[in-house]
Amino acid sequence: MLKMLLHPEQYTDEQMDEMLNDANISTPDAEAEWERLAAKRRQNRKPLIRWAAAFIGVLMLSGMTYAAIQMARSSRTATETAQQETVATDLSRQQADAQPNDSTDRKPVVFEDVELETILNEVATFYQVEPVFRNEASKHIRLYFTWDKKKTLDDIVETFNKFDRIHITRYENILIIE
Repeated sequence: MLKMLLHPEQYTDEQMDEMLNDANISTPDAEAEWERLAAKRRQNRKPLIRWAAAFIGVLMLSGMTYAAIQMARSSRTATETAQQETVATDLSRQQADAQPNDSTDRKPVVFEDVELETILNEVATFYQVEPVFRNEASKHIRLYFTWDKKKTLDDIVETFNKFDRIHITRYENILIIE
């Protein structure tokens, strides 16, 4: 039949009709073939879905583990920070209590990695002024600061204003921190 299709000029019309009538050509069932291919595709996809589900599960588990570790670290850091602030506050209060207010020999108070709010509350108590924070973020600025109690309040304000992120203005008995 292929030879006939390639060289039809070599055959007469009668020979061609006879060959075509003798040919028993079967047509495939399209529905059956479609079902066969669909079933094969479903079987091939099952391992892929299982693999993807396992990968997503591992990814989610590692994400939750990472989040738990970060939360534990931040909790521990917050606890350590609170303890440091308490120690710094206790030390400065002990130093302030040990010396009378009218003493000329006042030793400096050292604050190590303490929030600005804590430092200014102690300074304000000593100089009998009230601190007012206009910006919540400025309360949490951490500083290493040595407070010389021999200096005036204006000198202390001037020292704080040398820091880039701090601006303090004094109005009578009020310190405004921005």
